[in-house]
Amino acid sequence: MKKNVLPNSHQKRKLLFDKKTPSERLISYGEMYLQEGRLNEAAELFAKASYQEGMARLRALAIEQGDSFLYGVASRGLEEANNREAWEALGTKAMELKKYSHAVRAFQKAENEEALKAAEEALREVVSGDKA
Repeated sequence: MKKNVLPNSHQKRKLLFDKKTPSERLISYGEMYLQEGRLNEAAELFAKASYQEGMARLRALAIEQGDSFLYGVASRGLEEANNREAWEALGTKAMELKKYSHAVRAFQKAENEEALKAAEEALREVVSGDKA
């Protein structure tokens, strides 16, 4: 029996741009991408299917991983895009994980000037090589 196989890039593009692709199929492939850790591709498919449960799971993962890009994608067009508490939590996690560029973006969105300054300073130190 053949194991679930992810679509190649051409097949995925067809899934995303074909208006006749059933939501169930998009969700199924999105779940497969999610299981493989390919979160941005899962987000594309979940968004096309308007699968809010999947997008909520991706937002939670984005916060856990300190990934501001994924959180932005998974909250696009929703009130969650302006959720200062979520952005604050994401920024804090990003700082813990030393993902300073993600922390900078998150603290900008959270409008936390003090934390933003700390994240910008940490990023500057890493970029300039002053600290590792």
